[in-house]
Amino acid sequence: MTVSPKLQLQQLVHLQNIDDQIFEHKKTLADIPVQLDSARAELEEKKNILKVVTEEIETLQKQRKDLELEVQGENDHMAKAKTKLPAVKTNKEYTAILVEVDAIKEKVSKIEDMELEVMEALEVKAKEIPGVEKKCKEEDAYFNEYQLKKGNEEKRFKQELEELVEKRKNISAQLETVILKRYEKISNSRDGRAVAGLRENICQGCFQQVLPQMVIEVKVAVKIHQCGGCMRFLFWDEVSETTVPK
Repeated sequence: MTVSPKLQLQQLVHLQNIDDQIFEHKKTLADIPVQLDSARAELEEKKNILKVVTEEIETLQKQRKDLELEVQGENDHMAKAKTKLPAVKTNKEYTAILVEVDAIKEKVSKIEDMELEVMEALEVKAKEIPGVEKKCKEEDAYFNEYQLKKGNEEKRFKQELEELVEKRKNISAQLETVILKRYEKISNSRDGRAVAGLRENICQGCFQQVLPQMVIEVKVAVKIHQCGGCMRFLFWDEVSETTVPK
C-alpha cells in the first residue's frame, strides 16, 4: 500500500523528534559518569584537606617527642657533668665543668622554647580538626545522596531510551525504504538533523531561500521536498504572522 506524501512527511517529522530525544538521552547518560567523577573529586579534595591537617599534626607530635627526648638527653648529660664536681682537684677543672653545665642549660632552654612553639602549633592545628571533619561528613553525605539521585536518573533515562528506540523502530517501519535510507544518510551528514521547518520561504536548517513553487507544495504537502541547500526534508513550520498587542 502506497503511503501519502503528507503522512510520510508527518512520520519523518515524528522520527526526527524521536531522534532528537534519543540524542538528548544518550548525552545525559554519557554526562552522568562525568558528573559523578567531578563530585567524587570534590569529595576527595575535602578529605585530602583532613588528611593534610592530620599529617601535619602527626609531624608536629613527632617533633615534640624528639624535642622531649633531646631535652631528656641533655639533662642526663648535665647530671653526669655535675657528678664530676666533687672529684675535681683544681679550680680550672671546676670552672670548666660549670661552663659545660651552663652551656647545657642554655641548650635545654632553647630546645624547650622550640618545644613550646611546637605545642602552640599543635593546639592551633587540633582546633582545625573538628571543623574539617564536620565538613568531610557533610560532603560525604551529600555525595552519597547525589550518587543515589544520579543512579535513579540513569535508570530512568535508560528505560526511557529503550522506549524511544522501540518507538523509532515502529516509525521507521512505516516509512518507505527509499525515504528512510535517505533520511539516515542526511542525518549522518547533518549532525543528526535530517528534517527542517520551512518558514515563509526560508529553510530553518541552512537558512537559504526556497523557490515559491516549492513553498506552496511543502505547505500543502502534496509531495516530499528536500532543501536544495542542505538536502534536509522540509515541512511547513507555521508561525503566527501577527502579534496581538497586550
